[in-house]
Amino acid sequence: MQEPILKRPAVLLGSASSGGTIAAVRHLAGYGIGANVIVDHRFCPAGWSRHVGRRYVGPVESDSMRYLDRLLAIGKSDPGQVLLPTSDELVWLYSSNAPLLARYFRLYQPPIETIRRILDKALLEQAATSAGVAVLPSWDPQNLDELAEWAPHLPYPVLIKPRTHVHRLRNDKGVVVHSAEELIAEYPRFLARERYRFDETPREPGSVRPVIQKFVEIGREGVVSISGFIGRSADVFVTRRSTKILQRSRPVGVGVCYESRPADPALSQAVHRLCRELDYFGLFEVEFILHDGAWAIIDFNPRLFNQIGLDLRRGLPLPLLAYLDALGEAEALRSLAAEAQDENPAEKVVFCDNFTLHAILLAQTLCMRARLGDLAHWRSWARQNRAHMVHFASDPSDPMPGIVHVLSELYLGFRAAPRFVRTMLPSSPLVARGL
Repeated sequence: MQEPILKRPAVLLGSASSGGTIAAVRHLAGYGIGANVIVDHRFCPAGWSRHVGRRYVGPVESDSMRYLDRLLAIGKSDPGQVLLPTSDELVWLYSSNAPLLARYFRLYQPPIETIRRILDKALLEQAATSAGVAVLPSWDPQNLDELAEWAPHLPYPVLIKPRTHVHRLRNDKGVVVHSAEELIAEYPRFLARERYRFDETPREPGSVRPVIQKFVEIGREGVVSISGFIGRSADVFVTRRSTKILQRSRPVGVGVCYESRPADPALSQAVHRLCRELDYFGLFEVEFILHDGAWAIIDFNPRLFNQIGLDLRRGLPLPLLAYLDALGEAEALRSLAAEAQDENPAEKVVFCDNFTLHAILLAQTLCMRARLGDLAHWRSWARQNRAHMVHFASDPSDPMPGIVHVLSELYLGFRAAPRFVRTMLPSSPLVARGL
């Protein structure tokens, strides 16, 4: 337990099923800072933490207008809370409705134009190029005729990638295609699937239209994440590096296991340049993949992220840094950031959604898609790293979130079973060692 800070306003967090939310709740509690959460169903791990102050019932985040109404009602009844974003959906909601929310909350959001350039993948690539950060080759056909003209000349395989995850019905990362014929057939189907659950929700023009990006097989170096914080004053900047070594699905998917890595000053400097180009401040996780000898950016998460507990264990107090900056506590912020610069490069820490890891291995075994070597590798990896493993939700001192997370995963697993079985058919790629 850390020395508590004098009592200050509470933090309000959404995305109560996210690993980043439960980690932030516990972290802030260690400093005597109250954390309240909005839950949209009973199986939200953060909502069951003993460290949570108040639990507000609300709609799903993708129902933006109802969620905004609920936020305003919470703000009127309990004003002065600090809003920290926990998902792309909430980043956009908070930024696009900043004048309304500022009546009742302490906001900590960059301007809407900055957020638009981050959450739109095509605009993010333009910003990265301006900042001198490598990007993967990509194309943005404006219509099907332009797609048909380009298709024969693209370097396959390519990824049909959502332009943004805001307001999406689906949570997939995209579809890989291997030929012009497959692209021309799959692109209209992908476009048709990019529909919205709530027709009255405001959305960006062209946001349904996906982008096409060169698909790069992930090697043993994995997907590298540079996570950290940049303050309103850009000289407050601190990072950590990690590698995603296992994801839920192939060929692209949400991370299940991560390993810490020593600092890479060049990559950290690249992220700093990009943040300055974007006029961004706050928490971030920026993902890179190795392509043609350079680390190319593939994503920028301007918010809390699932494996934030990995950075907390390594001495980087990200939620507290954002909280102090939101309150304008410049001296305390600089002091804390300076302390966080000291990192032990020899320290090994891993992050694991342990239940999901073993569920994936079991499912692959039942579908006869697992290789004995892969099963042995991951079981050995879990045993060897048990002493320095950060879990998605489980914690002996706060056990209920871990139990609820297992129940939630079981429920979602039963619902997704038919689709998972289809991905395990012989024509589908294996989830092999490394990724």
